[in-house]
Amino acid sequence: MASQEHGSHEDTVVAFGLSTRSETCPLASTSATAIDSIPFPKSASGLLQGLVRQTQLLACLQWLGQFQILSYVPLTKTVAYNDLAGLAGVPPAQIRRIVRMAATVGILREPKPGHVAHTPLSAQMYKKPSYSDAVGFTAETVVPTSLRMADAARQQMRYHQEDANPFQTATDPSFSLASACERDHRPRRRAVAFRRLTAVNRTSAVLEVLSSVNLEELGQTVVDVNSTSTAIAKSLRSRNPSLHFVVQMHEGTERKTESACSSRRVETSSWLEIQNRAPGTTQNETNAAVYLLHVPDPFFYASSRAHAEACVAELRAHFDRLRTNKTATVTLIADVVPERSCSGGDGDGSPGGPAEARARLNDLLLLQAGHDVVFDVKRLQALLGFAREGADKASVVNQLSSASHSL
Repeated sequence: MASQEHGSHEDTVVAFGLSTRSETCPLASTSATAIDSIPFPKSASGLLQGLVRQTQLLACLQWLGQFQILSYVPLTKTVAYNDLAGLAGVPPAQIRRIVRMAATVGILREPKPGHVAHTPLSAQMYKKPSYSDAVGFTAETVVPTSLRMADAARQQMRYHQEDANPFQTATDPSFSLASACERDHRPRRRAVAFRRLTAVNRTSAVLEVLSSVNLEELGQTVVDVNSTSTAIAKSLRSRNPSLHFVVQMHEGTERKTESACSSRRVETSSWLEIQNRAPGTTQNETNAAVYLLHVPDPFFYASSRAHAEACVAELRAHFDRLRTNKTATVTLIADVVPERSCSGGDGDGSPGGPAEARARLNDLLLLQAGHDVVFDVKRLQALLGFAREGADKASVVNQLSSASHSL
């Protein structure tokens, strides 16, 4: 990796994740996730049967969450179906059928006739309420929205409603998903939980890419910008014990005023500081050696244009730091849709494996939320170029990618 030397007059931007070519940086793949383990169906009937099964499992999870069934089941004991039905206020015969379906994938079990107990999987879901939020968002927002793609396309083509999108078609034409999250804490909390479903795998991919970088050679302070947790900082700290980390998080979707959004300290330890900071506002950490800059999540912006404006504002906020801190490095981290020729397939249009599957899933979610432009490498490079206009010789000096993630 190249970095700017002391005393130079040229600012440095190090860009990671601007390409999905695994050959750019051949790295070991991260641990398999659920999306990796789903095999290609061997027949049309197998595909349809799988869809029906997954749909019914989602319905069971939503039902269990709506009636808080997991919280009524003791973690270390069993409970009778009749008692459980009485606590939840549901028909005993119905709860039996739903629990037995959920048990086919390891959620709850029936250790003896007429009684229910937790499994490790169901206990995990009970202990982490955000999983229930993610299930609720999937069932009540993602699925209804995805099924209205055809209707939104008709509105665009037949009635020239260019701004029509599946989310608004399924809910309220006057509100985007982003504005719905701004107006109400419940959908915002659920949407954040849903987006964090991929955070563990994404964190592994970021660490995979950064494993080739000696951060201690660059300086003492690393700022993890727009992060969703402290996981990256804690892992990097274990490899680089002399470093001090600042983690800046912001879960909101509304862009507030400058005075309201500048960095605010939330928690501090000897080596870790956690701050609240909204994307696009002043970066108050002026003396850091490295800024790990995660591109703002497009899911929480109403359109491709709104997201592009946020990205440019965020990039320029950090170019301002480069102008005043000549030895700093900005590491840009982004999820991008791979080019088909670079996706890892056989060059004949075949799928590129789990990394492309994740990228295509994310791209479709953005399409349904109202994003009309694919967020790929070319898009990211264009935004970077636009943000660099007027910057004092800011330059990209390196480009790395994850072999197992669209990063």
